[in-house]
Amino acid sequence: MSNLYGGQAVIEGVMMRGPHHFAVAARRASGEIALTCEPVPKILRPAWQKLPFLRGGFSLVDAMTLGTKSLFWAAKIAEEDTRLPDSVADAAARAQSAPGNVALANGVVAVKQSGGVSDTLIGGAMITGLVFAVFLFKILPQFGIEALKKTTSLHGYQLGMVDFVVRFSIFTIYILLIARMNHVYRVFQYHGAEHKAINALEAGKELTVANVREASRLHPRCGTSFLVIVIFLSVLAVAFFYDRPLWQRILIQLLMVFPVAGVAFELLRIAGKFRSNPIMAAFSRPGMWTQLLTTREPDDSQIEVSIASLKAAMAAESAVSGNASETQIG
Repeated sequence: MSNLYGGQAVIEGVMMRGPHHFAVAARRASGEIALTCEPVPKILRPAWQKLPFLRGGFSLVDAMTLGTKSLFWAAKIAEEDTRLPDSVADAAARAQSAPGNVALANGVVAVKQSGGVSDTLIGGAMITGLVFAVFLFKILPQFGIEALKKTTSLHGYQLGMVDFVVRFSIFTIYILLIARMNHVYRVFQYHGAEHKAINALEAGKELTVANVREASRLHPRCGTSFLVIVIFLSVLAVAFFYDRPLWQRILIQLLMVFPVAGVAFELLRIAGKFRSNPIMAAFSRPGMWTQLLTTREPDDSQIEVSIASLKAAMAAESAVSGNASETQIG
């Protein structure tokens, strides 16, 4: 089975992406599964997306764009549920009778996107998130390194080792803090459900709750593993520049964002493709261990959501011919 599908966890749900379509499924307060599926915008499917090292930067933008769009959709579903009647039966009837919504099998309701989310809002959320991530993981550590340079005799690779420890510590502490929030914990469960569904699919198993439940919640092509590789490569990117002024190191970090993402994507792709290779398994292990922080074991109802999302994406792709690009999973 080729690595055709990837995804991300959202509020009470999962987004699954194929080469040409993406689907989002979310559990409603009524117990039903709201589902939407639509084509990936053509702007996210450029001809050069298959070129090695360039596709890494593309994958980063792709994941942020579809992830933000899916998150807004799931948030809208959750917001609508807060206005539903107290009766679960009435809530289910209202969800199914909404204009454009279609009741499917097994308690799944296809939800028509009403109004949608403006590109400006999605773009603003993406930029805000990117600026926050760049500041937290790239700029802030450089101020710490600058302080060490002035107060200690550390230099060269020694500063690099400290830099990596600082960045990875920031990442770990951030994850541990947000994991204490109940709604984030549930997102991590859906993250685990997403991985389990992808693992079951790639193992050639039928997508049933029982089969998916038995699959691992860890995957070598996960975005968490991607971030671990990016942190390591970002340190290497400035390995020969620790003696330069602070502003130069920060500038180098910013210029290396997409090249680093390109290299990290290729390494992640190789690790996923040859996961049974002992060397690749050892290479993937730090990222897989880190996934223990960003995934949790899902319950059967969450697994059902991930299966619904993946099946919807697969059904949409079944009518599309041509070679598929590989997609990083969340």
